[in-house]
Amino acid sequence: MTNGAAQPVFVSIQTTAFSGATLLATLLAAHPEIATIGEMNGLIAREDPESYLCSCGQRIKLCAFWQAVGSEMLRRGQNFDAADFSTQFALGGPRVVQHLRKRSFGHPRLNALRDALFAAWPAEVRRIKQLVARNQALIESVLAVTGKRVFVDTSKDRLRLPMLRRYSSLDLRAVHLLRDVRGVVASRLRRGAAIDAREAARQWATLHERIRRTLSALPPDKRLQIGYEAFCSDVRSTLAQLDRFCGVDPARRPVDLWPESHHIVGNEMRLKQISEIRLDERWRSILSEDQLAAIRWGAGSTSLRYGYR
Repeated sequence: MTNGAAQPVFVSIQTTAFSGATLLATLLAAHPEIATIGEMNGLIAREDPESYLCSCGQRIKLCAFWQAVGSEMLRRGQNFDAADFSTQFALGGPRVVQHLRKRSFGHPRLNALRDALFAAWPAEVRRIKQLVARNQALIESVLAVTGKRVFVDTSKDRLRLPMLRRYSSLDLRAVHLLRDVRGVVASRLRRGAAIDAREAARQWATLHERIRRTLSALPPDKRLQIGYEAFCSDVRSTLAQLDRFCGVDPARRPVDLWPESHHIVGNEMRLKQISEIRLDERWRSILSEDQLAAIRWGAGSTSLRYGYR
């Protein structure tokens, strides 16, 4: 706990890949009361931990920030290796059981029944509580090292927010970050995704429907919807809105949008120094008419619900 706060504030940015979450979290962390490490699941399996660079430019294993976080984790009874955070809510058991645990059935009562059944499984509860304790320890450790009180997470772990809500003492809030499905699909295709436009759009719609249902369990004042396009068009107003949502004073935000230093893991954007925030609408020149029609079919009414026409 830092700065005398009774509860650390945990803000989860819920979105799809290629929607600007890393950029948004990095800009938020320029505020003197907000911290982020990007994706708190840590390094993905294909990364080499010996050569992986922290966003500060140091190899992550040699970075003084991560060494300090490791010391704080030890104070909280948790071993910590910057090469392996061990915070992901990856559960054991048969694959079918894991699938049932993570999926949404599309109805709050069915999801609640599923959760109640798993909550009655002692081994499951023990494992979940251990993961929640480790996640909370990492959040508190980062806040202790930075001297801040709000922690922003961009990881796309389906279970983290529901499990922290059930078992942690954190002050939980969530931002639903939306980007035009056409922009997301174009970004995926441009990077060589082995998927067609219709399926990519269907996945976008499915994920955002799941996010909507997950966030509906939070009180209205603990959830906020932000559009990528609106954010890029008016960065400072959006940041001020988010500051208020996080419970910090927008007036304390520095003139320079980019934080002086940061220690972020996640996608390649974290290593870039961005001088200007511009709306990326390359989809207008990348996507063919056939692809646009396929996207409309794949996204269905979900895209229209969020104002994308």
